[in-house]
Amino acid sequence: MYLFNFLLLLSFVALVSSQELSQHIMVRPYTDFISAHGTRLFRHGRPHYISGANYWQAMNLGMASGPSSARARVHDDLSHLSSLGVNMVRILAASEGSQYGWQPDRMYPALMTAPGTYDMDVFDGLDWFLAQLPRYNMTAVVSLSNYWTWSGGVAQYVSWATDTRIPYPVQWDHLRQVLAGGEYQAYLDYTNRFYADTLLYNTTQMWLRDHIHRVVTRTNAYTGLAYRDDPSILAWELMNEPQIIPGDYDAMFRWIDETASFIRALDARHLVTTGAESKNGQQWFSTMHRSEYISLASAHFWPLNWGLYNSTDSTLGSVDFAIQEMRKFVKGVSQWSQELDMPCVLFEYGMMRDQWGSSAGLGAYAPSAPVTHRNRFYAAVADAVAENGGCHGEGALAGSAFWAYAGGARPPIRRMSRRGGTASMTTIH
Repeated sequence: MYLFNFLLLLSFVALVSSQELSQHIMVRPYTDFISAHGTRLFRHGRPHYISGANYWQAMNLGMASGPSSARARVHDDLSHLSSLGVNMVRILAASEGSQYGWQPDRMYPALMTAPGTYDMDVFDGLDWFLAQLPRYNMTAVVSLSNYWTWSGGVAQYVSWATDTRIPYPVQWDHLRQVLAGGEYQAYLDYTNRFYADTLLYNTTQMWLRDHIHRVVTRTNAYTGLAYRDDPSILAWELMNEPQIIPGDYDAMFRWIDETASFIRALDARHLVTTGAESKNGQQWFSTMHRSEYISLASAHFWPLNWGLYNSTDSTLGSVDFAIQEMRKFVKGVSQWSQELDMPCVLFEYGMMRDQWGSSAGLGAYAPSAPVTHRNRFYAAVADAVAENGGCHGEGALAGSAFWAYAGGARPPIRRMSRRGGTASMTTIH
């Protein structure tokens, strides 16, 4: 039944009716903290397996008011996820605003509007969201920064430190239409300065550590618990998908080790993970996870982004090749984690909807587009994780989380119209 519910969750997004919201806030006892021993996670002295979903928009949806506030939707979403066996959500506790004004590809409003300056309404949204998790028997992995631009990202730290504009990579809308942007490598080079540029390092890391301190030691307005004392938080994540510094293992290790050590000094209870994709082979995996302050390994698998899948190819050969590569990847990170004697979670994996035949013009996220290949791929991921750890397999995999859950949200529909010879664009949500 669990596997059926899990696959059902990954096959479609259902809308559920709003439940009556109680004002009562549950607080977990300290015995609810999740710990790592060898290659297994434990809770209440028993092995704990993660069935997770990425829910990156959590703190904005949790705001009390404003255009992104949607507390009733959060309850619907968490209720639905919980009913399908999900016990962990991976969320952001970081978003950064630009000194150059509105940036179209970012989350708004941002949590941090300038170094050390915060929108406290967004912080309150994070408080509220975390306070709801015990009701649904869920925990959260909380990411403290992001490599990518959609939340501002650590490139914004570089922009603040140098007073320069971020060279954004190409951006697409949900129909894969190019909106703006330039060379991908230029963005990587710019963003890597966050932890590779010795002239900026002290400044960018001072700002990051100030942010980490504010989050980890913050007292939740709804529970009265400091975040570092809250068992609803499963782990702190250094960054969502930190990219490697080509050829410089020492600099990468230094940043991970120093940042994880800083977190550990503030909070000895929670697990700490890197947020790494682990796509660059064993040497990089070991470099990014061998710090004594890291207690949980991280991996992501993205077949389309990594050139392992063609979303316009309807044949099974395309998706089966992605599955073959995924199995090798999962087995590899499991073995590497065993050598480090720590558990590993596949914190992200994803595949777009069918993009061929009658589905070709619907867009990658259109609810009406089928999920033929996605279902096949997700079922294979569930099997591979179970075989390489899970509840019964031999290995270090302690669970997985798909990307991403949007609940009742739908992408905007862009329609062209002409009035009086003038073309205009209408966005419908």
